Amino acid sequence: MSVVCIDGDEHEIDCILFDKDGTIIDFKLWLCWADTFINLIDENTGVTYNKRLLADSLGFSYKNHTWDPKGPLAIGSQQDLLTILALGLYQQGVPWNQAYQVVHDAHQVLEETFVIHDHIKPINGLLSFLKQADKHAIKMGVVTSDNYGKTLQHLNALGIVNYFLTIVGHDLVHRGKPYPEMVYYACEQLDVSPEKTLIIGDSNGDMILGKNSGVLASIGIVSSPGAQTEHLQDADYIIRDYHAITLKEA
Repeated sequence: MSVVCIDGDEHEIDCILFDKDGTIIDFKLWLCWADTFINLIDENTGVTYNKRLLADSLGFSYKNHTWDPKGPLAIGSQQDLLTILALGLYQQGVPWNQAYQVVHDAHQVLEETFVIHDHIKPINGLLSFLKQADKHAIKMGVVTSDNYGKTLQHLNALGIVNYFLTIVGHDLVHRGKPYPEMVYYACEQLDVSPEKTLIIGDSNGDMILGKNSGVLASIGIVSSPGAQTEHLQDADYIIRDYHAITLKEA
């Protein structure tokens, strides 16, 4: 058993579960991904459409390269994003069958050409925090709306996959966030109880996931300088980076 210290409070814990994007990995990866994806769609449609509107449908500002922390790009699964993009083309006059094919063809090209290592970076303070948690024998896992294979690829790219004893992707459960299944699955894998588990995430969906599954506390992280925190209304704590959390022996 170890003790986590945050905002002057201390809690005995056995486990920490992390969201991935915006929590482990700097979310700017997905801004580059979305930008590249929309450009690939543009190259493959053969029709005229508004890129800005397509980006807006994902909660992504094509002009300013910012994102809505409550939007699909921040929270949705990969299949959600493909469906939304196809719908966005359809709403701009592209027949549904063509919109579906164009988006999926562009996604296939993206999968083959987008070089993750060129864009992936850890959240500030993450690496030292993982080392600290590992030193204290705290079990750690990942619960993410991305699929298992992609998550494994991203964690390997950062060289941190060995810290996590379980990885629960959207494709491994029947119902993803904010339903509690991911947490229950991870806790069962790790042989810990939710009541002795923390969850850390960057969306309010992660915070509600924590509430729904009965974890000890839900910690919201907002790592972009100047970014607002109002979307994390269900967080028990809000931090800007991992230096805000310390661990010690019970």
